Amino acid sequence: MSRSRLARSASKYAAIAGAAVRRALAERAVLAGRVVFLGAILFIFSRVWQTVVGGGAIAIPGAGKAELIWYLAVTEWCLLSVPPFFLSIEAEVRSGDVACRLVRPVSYVGAQLAEAFGETALRLAVLGPAAAGFALLIAGSWPADPRGLLLALPLGVLSSVLAVLSMAAIGLSAFWIVDTSPIFWIWQKLAFVLGGLLLPLELYPSWLRALARFSPFPAMLWGPGRMAFGFAPGVALETFLELAIWCALAAAGLAALATRVRRRLTVNGG
Repeated sequence: MSRSRLARSASKYAAIAGAAVRRALAERAVLAGRVVFLGAILFIFSRVWQTVVGGGAIAIPGAGKAELIWYLAVTEWCLLSVPPFFLSIEAEVRSGDVACRLVRPVSYVGAQLAEAFGETALRLAVLGPAAAGFALLIAGSWPADPRGLLLALPLGVLSSVLAVLSMAAIGLSAFWIVDTSPIFWIWQKLAFVLGGLLLPLELYPSWLRALARFSPFPAMLWGPGRMAFGFAPGVALETFLELAIWCALAAAGLAALATRVRRRLTVNGG
């Protein structure tokens, strides 16, 4: 592909992403709902952490009540910033509108990713400060070493990239099973448990921690979240590399899945 053609293609996807940002900005109620939900989650679990930590039931190096609240703020920021756009793919497959999208001069999957990345970028920008504000208000202080939060920022962004790729793959599965909710439910619950969304993996039994490390979920949530426990550049670099590898694998799998979708539509006369 020539440079000029590549530039034109990139500008098309950038325009799609920009349109998604403008559409999300117009839907202020949705963004506000996410912010309120984030605040409610942090408040509820702050009460839990106050009881558990105050009773001495857990002991994580560098993690007091404030650090655990900030950990939850980071993990929820990563997860809530990704829109459930697999539902729109499923809806287009059900209605048959996907056939119209396929004749456009841009890749269907590429266009879906561009829209998702645009909306995700906006949510990251809105929910990030909101999560920090709620955590600071509820915890009453920054983590003992707030420099770790700076390392959480790029990790959170890359975590969201991996989640977007996963959502796209879940959406494309609608070409075979139509109803993608069971697959999303399994993915979501694995993220909750193996990713350590609500509880740091340090609290898990050793066998479950070992099992979790064979999945992408610890790098997606626990990795960015544990930056709230202290400034650890080496750990952050390790997490970044893990996320980069999982993103590459997810992108390759998504490309293979998109190829199978095109073949399936060709065979069926779509």
